[in-house]
Amino acid sequence: MPARAACFTVDPTHLCRPAMFDPTEAALPFHLRKASMDDFEFAEALTRNNMGGYYRRHHLVWRGDLFLGSWRESENFILEIDGTPIGVLRITQEGDSLHIRDVQIAEGHRRLGAGTYLLDVSHQWARERGLRELQLRVFVDNPAARLYQRKGYKLTGPRLAQLGAIRHLARRV
Repeated sequence: MPARAACFTVDPTHLCRPAMFDPTEAALPFHLRKASMDDFEFAEALTRNNMGGYYRRHHLVWRGDLFLGSWRESENFILEIDGTPIGVLRITQEGDSLHIRDVQIAEGHRRLGAGTYLLDVSHQWARERGLRELQLRVFVDNPAARLYQRKGYKLTGPRLAQLGAIRHLARRV
């Protein structure tokens, strides 16, 4: 089934609250905006850089043409701090599922809540769209898998991808 585009707005004032209930409730200064083709070069370079080691270890070849095709079929967003791009979120909606195609965070901005923020935003959008689940794929040796598990994602199967380097995870909305 082809990916279905859905319309929604990104609230530029939306700030992420820490997972723990901190009495100060200090907000993280993330700004998420809809990406344009002008953002493609940043998004591809970040994704290729972040995923390059996994591709090499698992004997895969990066194909820019496939990334471009996926970019055109996805809803794409750029995560910024103080106007500087630090991340990419790419999603598609298929049936009653929101598929998270990419959560990419630039080196130097990881482990600061940006990935959690993007997962939380994705969950909120899935809920607002009345969807049943969120799905994603992750390399077996990617440390981000621990974050996904903490956020409630569980291994689904059986799927052919489970036999190799990639795991398919899902969670209820």
